[in-house]
Amino acid sequence: MVLDLEEPYRYIRKLRDDDLASLLEWDEDNEITQLSGKKFERTNSLHVAWWHDLMSSPARLGFAIQTEDGQLIGDIELEHITWRNGEAELRVSIGDKRYWNRGYGSGAIREVLEVAYVHYGLNRIYLRVNRDNYRAIRVYEKVGFRKVAMLSATGHLTGRTSLILMESRAYQYAELKA
Repeated sequence: MVLDLEEPYRYIRKLRDDDLASLLEWDEDNEITQLSGKKFERTNSLHVAWWHDLMSSPARLGFAIQTEDGQLIGDIELEHITWRNGEAELRVSIGDKRYWNRGYGSGAIREVLEVAYVHYGLNRIYLRVNRDNYRAIRVYEKVGFRKVAMLSATGHLTGRTSLILMESRAYQYAELKA
């Protein structure tokens, strides 16, 4: 689903068609996909279907992560949104490695949580992270996520590592902002 951002955000913006080339490039980087998973196979038209679904599905909200001057450096998505239960899964990737460890990921997550909780009334955001991705876990905890369970890796992560399930709740988010 394409979100028409009504207010200016510092770290997120609407995704644009010309962002897809960078997303494809970053999806071919093994270091990035090791941490955040692979979105699509470039060798076929799956990336077009992925992009179309992201732009039109009511169960997904995608955003670009940007620098202060609007340069695309990654993407962040709420997926598997269940509106009735008020839940969604968070996926985030800083594709431009020059911007790793500079606060863009945590800034983008905070803004997406604002959109999810305040504008859309969701009440739970969860994510899965590799248990050995200490940098990401630290970021998630810093923005209010809590560890809730250990999971076995499945799908494209099978055999690589175990995962930690983390969640953020709207009431915890409100307490952090107060």
